[in-house]
Amino acid sequence: MRGSSFFDGVAQSEVMIAGTPAKVPIFYYDGSAISAAFPARLGALRALMPDPRFVPARLAPGLGIVAVTCFEYRDTDIGPYNELAISVVLNEPWFVPNIPGRALLASMRRRQLHAWVHHLPVTTEIARAGGVDFYNYPKFIGQIEFSESDAQRTCFLAEEGEHILTLSGRRIRAGRSERLQLFSHLWMDRQPQSSEFKINALDVGMTLFPGAATLTLGERHPIARELSRLLVSRTPLQFQYIASFEGILYGPEHISLALLERMAEHTKGLARSAAAANGGGNGKRAGAEQERLSGTQA
Repeated sequence: MRGSSFFDGVAQSEVMIAGTPAKVPIFYYDGSAISAAFPARLGALRALMPDPRFVPARLAPGLGIVAVTCFEYRDTDIGPYNELAISVVLNEPWFVPNIPGRALLASMRRRQLHAWVHHLPVTTEIARAGGVDFYNYPKFIGQIEFSESDAQRTCFLAEEGEHILTLSGRRIRAGRSERLQLFSHLWMDRQPQSSEFKINALDVGMTLFPGAATLTLGERHPIARELSRLLVSRTPLQFQYIASFEGILYGPEHISLALLERMAEHTKGLARSAAAANGGGNGKRAGAEQERLSGTQA
């Protein structure tokens, strides 16, 4: 919520994203989310990784974990938008023994999730451009729609009218709050990139009950077909419902020279925009003054 103490002490810098003034890190003042984890083929997940330092977490022999998380951001520094993350849960740090179940249990205990972000559709251009330019998030514009009843909440994802997936889950109201950390692991400028999304979940519920959520995949979209090959089961291992949260998207953590140049260009864009606005205002004032003088002389 705007004015919340959660944001105290976090300094922001002004930048230009998609031609619009913005601030980083980005503050998320009001949002909700549903998330489910599914068993997937470990060998196929390994094939998705761009570098040996990204190690899919082992759930069991031959099995890894894919998480599907749907976010509805109702109030942020870059406006309202929706987002859906398809991620691979990682064994982090990568050199720690990849014991079956260790990473998932550790993430539940520590309220931290380390994941490789594989697909990240969003609903606005500023959200897409900022994510791609600053972090190299695999973002694209999609249709992400939420609906709910008294018992459940549903997220529908499509691209250009082609259905990709639908995730539905129970509205578990735990009546408690907790801090969560989502660490996104990416690949940018031929090196690992990462960011932290710190969440203050104001009302969060979690369950291991298999029937708490259902996942339906489309038939023709490439992402739906890929998920159909990756997932061993569409019955979730874990489901989480966050009725309300506030968050801060930090990073990017690793600053390369190429990224510095891109960030500098975004800052220059903001300066040019401010200069143009000031110049336009001065021009209007000068014109008005000239018109006044002309009238006086007449």
